[in-house]
Amino acid sequence: MTSVRRAVLVMTMVVALAGLAACGGSSSPNKAAPGTTAASQDQLAKQCPLSALTAATKPVKITYWHAMTRANEDTLKALTAKFNASQHDVQVTLVNQQSYDDNFTKFKTVAGTGDSPDLVQIEDIDLQRMIDSGAVIPAAACVAASKADISDILPRVRNYYSVAGTLYPVPFNDSNPVFYYNKAAFTKAGLDPNKPPATWAEVKTDAQALKSSGLKFGFYYKRDSWVLEQFLSLAGEPYVDNGNGRTKRADKVVFDTPTARSILSDLADLVHGGLAGTNAASGPGEFDNLLSICNGENAMTIDTSAALGTAYQVLGGGGCKAKVEIGIAPLPGSSAAGGVLVGGAANYIAKGSDPAKVAAAWKFAQFLTTPESQAQWGAGTGYVPISKLAVTSPTITQLWAKSPGYKVAYDQLANGAENTATAGPVIGDYQGVRDAVINMLESILITKTPVATALSSATSTANAAIAAYNSKQG
Repeated sequence: MTSVRRAVLVMTMVVALAGLAACGGSSSPNKAAPGTTAASQDQLAKQCPLSALTAATKPVKITYWHAMTRANEDTLKALTAKFNASQHDVQVTLVNQQSYDDNFTKFKTVAGTGDSPDLVQIEDIDLQRMIDSGAVIPAAACVAASKADISDILPRVRNYYSVAGTLYPVPFNDSNPVFYYNKAAFTKAGLDPNKPPATWAEVKTDAQALKSSGLKFGFYYKRDSWVLEQFLSLAGEPYVDNGNGRTKRADKVVFDTPTARSILSDLADLVHGGLAGTNAASGPGEFDNLLSICNGENAMTIDTSAALGTAYQVLGGGGCKAKVEIGIAPLPGSSAAGGVLVGGAANYIAKGSDPAKVAAAWKFAQFLTTPESQAQWGAGTGYVPISKLAVTSPTITQLWAKSPGYKVAYDQLANGAENTATAGPVIGDYQGVRDAVINMLESILITKTPVATALSSATSTANAAIAAYNSKQG
């Protein structure tokens, strides 16, 4: 691929994928550590004063901080306009903070003041930090107050955002990793284009066949820490102790297991054996795993389902050096024992001095979870609909008929076991743990550190990050 063509494709990928991912308080129940007995329904309901909206002067104006960009933001704007036009009780103003990190940092700074948003979109990994902030009202309080039926929301999603039996945010946008492959390259290599690898042994076999057909690599692995989280969840194994941090605050990681060692050894064999390339999860080369398919260097990779729209546009748009026919498949190693984890973000209702705004924020957050909204959201963004009824709508069924790859991410989320492992880990310094895992992946795949040594080091570093965070909590 010429440098000019690659520069154009990189810029297209950067523009399209940027933004994907993707507080003080009192000693209220929100401040309680995981493991605290859940409040009764009546006690919960008192935290969400829905009657205040009925008594308030209309419309009640609220602010929603989000982190969506480009097509995702356009779809959110359309949904918000639809909500505002559909009723006269609540009017929502969107404020784009550009990133999940900015959303969290700024919210923590202004929480409890007149500058706080009424609803805020926060990344999945910040669940424990938002609970510890004491600055939000549990969504469970508003569910109890309104006697809402939230059974339409996929169980995996409800489970992820619930700690010690209490749902904290209102679920909204979800993604999970999927397996991308080039069907045209499979055909050329004598492989069945409709039979992607289902195990790591098959990944290695297919990678060898693809390389033998003339590709530089058969597989490309992005060194993103959440992939290890997903592999362990697929095996039905927790990531941290104390019920994955859900029965009690997590004290340490438990990811140094035979399963992790096996998967990391498989990856190391692929990379060190010349069958796979590897790239960083951030920085100038963060999209090389997908671009390598476009330039004919590679034919298989793993990445977020939130990149599906971009993949179909860029890889299937005719601008690639290689002939590309996109195939999307479940992650290798999927089993009945586990399932994929929830990714993306959710909406938290901020505590405030105006009860009517709390009730208004709940009304809008609930609107975003309806089947109609989730169908529009999923079709417009590529995020997985979290509503079971949404996927029966013509909007989604037509999308899936045209681009079946979108259905893979939903099926992964809807199927598999519902257990402690698939509920996902709740960690105070989640990013600190992820940083330790990224360093481990780099040491294994780049400097060829033995898997056992690297895993042991990552465990110590991750545990130190968890302990440092926990020591600061009351």
